[in-house]
Amino acid sequence: MEDLFANLLSRDKEAIWHPFTQHGLGRPLLPVAGGAGAVIRDTEGREYLDMISSWWVNLHGHGRPELAKAVADQILKLDHVQFAGATHEPAVRLAERLLEATGLRGKAKVFYSDNGSTAVEVALKIAYQHWANKGRPRRLFATLEGSYHGDTVGAMSVGRSSGFFDSFSGMMFETTVLPVPLVWKGFPNEEGEDAALREIASLLDRSGDQMAGLIVEPLIQGAGGMRFHSLRYLVELCRLFQERSIPVIFDEVMTGFGRTGSFFAYQQTQVIPDLICLSKGITGGILPLSATIASNLLFESFLGDDFSSALAHGHSYTANPAACAAALCSLDLHKETDSLGQVARMNARMAHHLEELGRHPKIEHPRLLGGILAFDLASSSRSYSAAVGRELSNFAQERGILMRPLGNVLYLMPPYCTSDEQLDRAFGVIGEFLRR
Repeated sequence: MEDLFANLLSRDKEAIWHPFTQHGLGRPLLPVAGGAGAVIRDTEGREYLDMISSWWVNLHGHGRPELAKAVADQILKLDHVQFAGATHEPAVRLAERLLEATGLRGKAKVFYSDNGSTAVEVALKIAYQHWANKGRPRRLFATLEGSYHGDTVGAMSVGRSSGFFDSFSGMMFETTVLPVPLVWKGFPNEEGEDAALREIASLLDRSGDQMAGLIVEPLIQGAGGMRFHSLRYLVELCRLFQERSIPVIFDEVMTGFGRTGSFFAYQQTQVIPDLICLSKGITGGILPLSATIASNLLFESFLGDDFSSALAHGHSYTANPAACAAALCSLDLHKETDSLGQVARMNARMAHHLEELGRHPKIEHPRLLGGILAFDLASSSRSYSAAVGRELSNFAQERGILMRPLGNVLYLMPPYCTSDEQLDRAFGVIGEFLRR
């Protein structure tokens, strides 16, 4: 087994360029061979608790036979077909069920693509071309400070303040960055919210007629550092834009499918977004797929008698039947396993541990919503490469816990099947690290 371990790492080093990785640092890779439930296993047979749901995609646990069977059965019926000029049952049925789950059946349409970045890219294109088709072109998108929406050019542009994309600044289009008053346990920050909302209202009075849309990560900004804002702020922010008929885009790539305690984060608000971006957990974490849900009002602005007003966007694997079958099976599993009940159980257990951790002098800004927990580790560096994050990641991995801190921000976002005992074990390792 040791030879297999070393051989895989050697072959990887020779052939592969990994995402979001500085290969010059020479950090060791984890050679993964399998997974089951909330656990993944390396090539030596050692097990690790997956406390980050494998980059936030895995909802029901690894190795679900229901998902495997759904995909296999669909491949034998229809593996793929071009989706421009054709349709198929899995895509139609999935769109119907997504619209039912969002409460938008009869009020919106589903546009399929392949990943979270392109779901966002599609939403930006729809909002932008909507104004052009109306003969009133607008160029500016408003986004929240510190937001992250993916790494295609449009998604980078509206996420430039996350700090991830400085190398590509010359490729991006101009955006308007709005303040986002952050909140955490014991710090509601209503005074900061009121000041921010006044500033934004004044901005819209001056230049609202230039705004093509607003894009937000509802309630939690993910890769930018698991930054929380309040329900109150989100509702009032969206009201300022929608009362001026400016489309509001909710990027629910991370927050969708139960992560925040409701099936979609926007369902905790009174806001009906004009566009909703979905991906990551849509297939239960096994195949790439995404969806952009657009209001009928936006869809109708693309109708015409020639191609010039159509949405010229698509991918070879748009609405892949096998991926749609996985997504349909995942929706079934949500009901069969009571995923929202599982998230509520995890929330209660994590709240207990956060109460204890919050008293530690090295812990700052403890926060928890649904199945997402985060806090800051006291550090002189707040950047993505903060050493304290790497130290904790390595420390935890040596003890069989897979975490990937965002700089000095530690977060847990485990699969819904994670047991209380597994959560206790993860928090035990965090506590051990803090004591050291």
